[in-house]
Amino acid sequence: MELRREVKQIQKLTLRKNMIQLMRLYHAPLLELREILNQEWEENPFLEVTETKDEIDIDEDSINFEEKGNIIIYESFLKEEKGLKDYLEEQLVLFDFSQDEEEIARFIIGNTDEHGFLPLSPKEIGNILKRDIESIESVLEILKRELHPPGVIARDVKEGIIIQLIRAGLIKDLKDTEKNIDRLLKGEKIPESFLEKIKKISIYPGDIIDRSKNLYITPELYLKIIDGETRVFYNEKILPKVKFNKNLYDDMLMKLKFLSREERKFIKTKAKDAKNLVFLVEERKEKILRIAQYLIDRQKDFFLKDGYLNILTLKDVSSDLNLSISTVSRIIHEKYIDTPKGVFPLSFFLGKDKVKRGVFGTKVKMLIKKLIDEEDKNKPLSDGEIAKRLEKFGIFIKRRTVNKYREEMGIPSKIERKRRKSNESSH
Repeated sequence: MELRREVKQIQKLTLRKNMIQLMRLYHAPLLELREILNQEWEENPFLEVTETKDEIDIDEDSINFEEKGNIIIYESFLKEEKGLKDYLEEQLVLFDFSQDEEEIARFIIGNTDEHGFLPLSPKEIGNILKRDIESIESVLEILKRELHPPGVIARDVKEGIIIQLIRAGLIKDLKDTEKNIDRLLKGEKIPESFLEKIKKISIYPGDIIDRSKNLYITPELYLKIIDGETRVFYNEKILPKVKFNKNLYDDMLMKLKFLSREERKFIKTKAKDAKNLVFLVEERKEKILRIAQYLIDRQKDFFLKDGYLNILTLKDVSSDLNLSISTVSRIIHEKYIDTPKGVFPLSFFLGKDKVKRGVFGTKVKMLIKKLIDEEDKNKPLSDGEIAKRLEKFGIFIKRRTVNKYREEMGIPSKIERKRRKSNESSH
């Protein structure tokens, strides 16, 4: 009876460990995922990680060879420089907050310091916003549990470390952990096992965003329109291939009788971990593809008819795909797709307001008009140059899309504008 109970506990722990790792993989943007895989490869002899060629096939029909300097390809998208608060606010679209909760969340984010810490207590926030403490604490709990990077919105360094350890599934005894953190902050000696746990923990979590400015975005997904249908594909060439090293495992099995109990346990554990990781990486890919295809299908008119974005919420995605809201939120986080209209974060296709739905019908056209109005009339901007300048506003569209919007507004081409200027000067 006791043995059966112990087996069940071990199974529960294994499932929990796998779930934590899966949630971590879901949430990880591409660069972070590569780091995770490299770290696992270094620590697990049964993992085989092989780099793929850093080349990506480009559909030649979509390239204008007369303006090679303005061709948009997968690796060349620069993130717009933003501060920590901008970065945190952008993630709010991934939460199923009411208007009141979103207002509280924006206030909290707006009052974080440069390291990502929140100097105000729930009571102080409640007094300022005239809200009850329960509402404030509820929003705080969600933000601490879900916002990236882990550890932001904490009161101080100590809570920031605890949040990061909890989210990484590395805390077994909270009191013991708190004691070790106190020792660490006082400069006292701490156990080697605890040092190992915190070696990748950030003392100031918000600083990670400043260090990661100007990183290149490499979309994990790309969209092709085939026979009038929108098809989403995974970019297989951007991640190393992860496989279970069966040859090594088989070789080890033949030597088991010559190994100690600890060595046999090590082999069994590492082999199981390697198989699990291979499975979880595939699971992540399948879920990203599934959600991305759903989002694109729901926003089909945006690509096929140049229409506005439909109103679509996390709750819609969660309900239709039978996934939890937190799972959808993690998967969408910092995942990008390359489309005929440019590169977008998956979160772009979610939103509740009409402004977002009409972003290409209004904002982009107005920006194009503004750029042309303010251009040097003797050296008017080409459509490619306009597309490049729009990137500074966080808008990535192709040259031919600029051409389309310009013509819809009745604005002449670069050549025609230059010709008109010459005619005016000669009169």
